This record gives sequence, C-alpha cells and structure tokens, in this order.
Amino acid sequence: MRRKDLSKDTVRDQDERIWDVLCVGIAVGVVAWGAIGAWTAIAVGNYPWNKWIPFANGASKGVVLGLLVATASLIVSAKGLRTGWRWSVFILALVGGSLLGTVQDLRGAPAPALYFAEPLSDERWYGTTMLLHWSGKVALPAVVCAVALTLLAARPYRPRQSIASSAALVFAGVTLLLLPVIASDLAPEIRGNGQHANEGVWAGTRCWFVGIPVLMAGLVRFAVLQARRWKSGGAHQPRYVGEPESS
Repeated sequence: MRRKDLSKDTVRDQDERIWDVLCVGIAVGVVAWGAIGAWTAIAVGNYPWNKWIPFANGASKGVVLGLLVATASLIVSAKGLRTGWRWSVFILALVGGSLLGTVQDLRGAPAPALYFAEPLSDERWYGTTMLLHWSGKVALPAVVCAVALTLLAARPYRPRQSIASSAALVFAGVTLLLLPVIASDLAPEIRGNGQHANEGVWAGTRCWFVGIPVLMAGLVRFAVLQARRWKSGGAHQPRYVGEPESS
C-alpha cells in the first residue's frame, strides 16, 4: 500500500514539474523578450506615435517563445536522463527559443522601425549587422530562458516551487494586461499618419488577448494547488523527475 502511494506521489510530482516548467518558461519569456522590446523602444526614439509598441510586442511574443523554450526543455528533462542531461536541456531549450528568430534573420533584414526609412540591403544586413541583431535580440533572451529552465530542472521537486511558478504566471498575466494602460500613459502624444496612428491599439489588444488566458491559467492552477494543499496537509519529499522509486 505504501509503495502504491509512493508511486502515485511520483506521478503527481512529475505532472506538477511539467506545469512548473511551462509556467516559468512563459513568465521568464515575458520578462526576457519584454526587456528586449523595451530596449528597442528606448533605442529608437524618433517615432513617438508608436514608441512603446516594441515593448508590448516583445512581452506578448515572450509568451509564445517562452512556451517553446519550456516545451523543448521538457522533451529532455521528462526522460530523467542523468548523463549530461542538464546540457541537453539547455541546448534544446536554447534552440527552441531562438529558432524562429534565427530563421527570420536568415530570410533578410527586418522591416525598418521608421516608416520613412529605407530597408537595409542584403550587403549591409548579412554580416556584422545581422550577427549583432541576432545575438542581442534573438539569442540573449533565449539564453536567459534556457538557463532559468535548466536550473529549475536540476532541482528536486518541492511543492513550494509549484506555488511560486503559479504566482509567476499570474504576475506575467497581470503585467500583460496592465502594460498597455501604463505604456499609453507614459508614451508621448500620438503623432503620425496612416496606419501608424493605430498601431498602439493593435499592440494593446494583442497584449490583452495573450494576457487574459495567461492570467486565468495562473489563477486556476494557484487555486487548485492551494485546495490540494489544504486537503492533504502533507509534505512531499523532494524528487527529481525520472528518478526511480526506492525499493
């Protein structure tokens, strides 16, 4: 009977670890790619009609890319590999977070931030310019996500980390919902013409569209964990995912 209960606890811990990785991947993705977007918004300062838009776009994109990083890391960590598995988690998570951006960079220069600027030619883009763009805006946030998830996967499971990861997901959802409101108050008065005057509306809508399910998922999981904790009142022993049961 005791062995059966231990088996159930192990399965449940593995399920919670998967959710922890997904929650942390999304939360760190929002912070990492949101920071890159904020950096872009600050660096390009002469288009006041959409100055805050890169920040919002980066944060909302971080949800998707953070989820890809988490999924890639779970492919390795769920198997519980013991020999060099941490490097496998890191490398696969890094590939998952940087693959889309790498493909986009290889296809050509991104659209200019200024609507009146000429796009970069292939001669100017391919080389140092592309390398700097890739390392700063593609690889750097992917590395941050990969490191965070590798450290999480290397820790034995504890119930408190599920509470913390759920709280991080709730915080990410609240940030996405409040970002358009805060940014619109801090951004300069909208100026420009044509579609550029409406880009802020679409960026805010995108943040809310992504932020609402993120917030709801975090709240639901947090409530489920608290209810389970109050019902059981027991503590779990820390275990690694994939660790065999003791006989």
